[in-house]
Amino acid sequence: MCGLRIGNARHGAWMAAIALVTACWLWCGRAQAAEAVSTTQPSVVMKSPDVVELHVVDVPLTTVLRMLSTQSRKNIIASAGVQGKVTADLFDVTFHEALESILGPNGCTYVERGNFIHVYTLKELADQEAARQAEQRQAVAAEPPKLVARLFHLNYVNTSDVEPMIKPLLSQEGKIATMPEADASSSGTTGRGTTGSSGSSGVSEGTTQLGAGNLLSRPDVIMVCDYPDRLEQIEKVIRELDVRPKQVLVEATIMRASLGEQNSLGIDFNVLGGVNFQNLGAISPGVTDITVGPIPQSELNGSNFTIRTDFNDAVPRGGFTFGIVHNDVAAFIRALEAVSDATVLANPKVLTLNRQEGHVIVGRRDGYITTTITETIATQSVEFLETGTRLFFRPFIADDGFIRLEIHPEDSSGGLNENNLPFKRTTEVTTNIMVRDGHTVLIGGLFREANSAIRAQVPYFGNIPVAGALLQTNTDSVEREEIIILLTVHVVKDDLYAAESAKVAEGVERLRIGMRKGLQAYGRNRLAQAHYRWAVEHAEAGQIDKALWDTRLALHLCPTHMQALELEQQLHERRELEHGDGYIRDFINRRLLGEPERIVVPAPFDEEPGPIPAEGEVS
Repeated sequence: MCGLRIGNARHGAWMAAIALVTACWLWCGRAQAAEAVSTTQPSVVMKSPDVVELHVVDVPLTTVLRMLSTQSRKNIIASAGVQGKVTADLFDVTFHEALESILGPNGCTYVERGNFIHVYTLKELADQEAARQAEQRQAVAAEPPKLVARLFHLNYVNTSDVEPMIKPLLSQEGKIATMPEADASSSGTTGRGTTGSSGSSGVSEGTTQLGAGNLLSRPDVIMVCDYPDRLEQIEKVIRELDVRPKQVLVEATIMRASLGEQNSLGIDFNVLGGVNFQNLGAISPGVTDITVGPIPQSELNGSNFTIRTDFNDAVPRGGFTFGIVHNDVAAFIRALEAVSDATVLANPKVLTLNRQEGHVIVGRRDGYITTTITETIATQSVEFLETGTRLFFRPFIADDGFIRLEIHPEDSSGGLNENNLPFKRTTEVTTNIMVRDGHTVLIGGLFREANSAIRAQVPYFGNIPVAGALLQTNTDSVEREEIIILLTVHVVKDDLYAAESAKVAEGVERLRIGMRKGLQAYGRNRLAQAHYRWAVEHAEAGQIDKALWDTRLALHLCPTHMQALELEQQLHERRELEHGDGYIRDFINRRLLGEPERIVVPAPFDEEPGPIPAEGEVS
């Protein structure tokens, strides 16, 4: 009986456990089903005023917009064309991010106007913008157009270049006003000189004075009065015209080589009859020639004769000379071979702007007087003969790497003769060429050879074979001349040219220093430079007193030695300021720098004057 009771108790416990497990299983299933149902329901939650959490599945777009409007309390208005469905789960996004994410896939967008958010399709918004622009154009067309004036400042071109280019763009009511162009005559210059791109280099030759050039200081501006749309077109044209011009470096090499060769042979003899050279008082300098005097009167009673040739003078002095003088016979032989070899090399270089004329001359100007005679007056004027190496050119830079050049190189020599008339021997070329940037071309060349054979002889007898050579003189000459003109053109790159110019300037400075080192060791400049060098060495070694001593000696010898002045300033850690007569300049400098004026108090003779301490400071 007891066992039965125990069995019933165990069976009841198992049944209770099974019932408990079944109840838990049913409860969990219902919770999962409730959660699944809850996730399928659309929800929009505002976690903060601008943070949204959104869960929707296949919900119409307008419904989602209404839920966003309700939860965010923002006025969202959708147009009739806004359609589509939204499926999204958004966590912790801003309101505008959520709005953009649900509108973008459906081809919609929004526009905020005040407190309202209007939602449109992209096509509706484009149609609205087109309609708005059309209304603005109609409103502008309905209003009478207004003229507007605008100033254009020109940097690289002048008004005469720009004006003809923009006139076709003006309306009937448009007008142009320009500044008067600078007149070269107002600045006291003579000769040629213009400032346009069609002129020369812009600098007048023969400038004698500077003054009255106020026109040159005016800005180069042009004022255009027209409608705004016309002004926009004019501004584009001016912007394309007013650009920085390129620069061209032209290097011309003119080489002239000449070779001259001359062979001369002359035989001169003099035979007297009835008299001898002693009777005639003849003089022979070194038995190279003979000069006879008059026949004595006592010798004129007899018969006298002479046979002579006069070819020796045709041979220039120098070379080989053989002479013999005996009683009444004198003979001289002279032979000369002369060779001359000369080479002239000119290498002018000049830098100029694109389409501007460049001109360089290295030579001399010889002045001569010309007289102009009229019926009533005679006028004299001074003109100049220019000789040497000259180079005229005008470059035209193309965009394909080529440069067209109008060029005229010249190498000449000359002067004035005994009648003060000019003469000139020149080698020159005038041409138009095309050359690639950085290349060298041969623009001219000449080879000339002149051969000449001159023979002077006694008529008939000079033609006798062998023996006729004693009665003649021969001069053979050969002259060869070769001229070559080379040209190298470079379009200047500003950075590279600046670097090369710096190298040249450094080389010139080395040359100057080298020339100074060639001066006498006890000269003031050499001594000043030596003391400055020693001062620098002492300063680098930290010996300030010795450095100051050598610096003062350098300035004593050369008060304008800028490096020594700078070194002294660094050593003193102050700037030398003049007092007394320099007070006004010091006052102006301090006013420009905004510094307070210093009040200098007297100091003992061996102390520097100093400013009065301000209140609260201890002197």
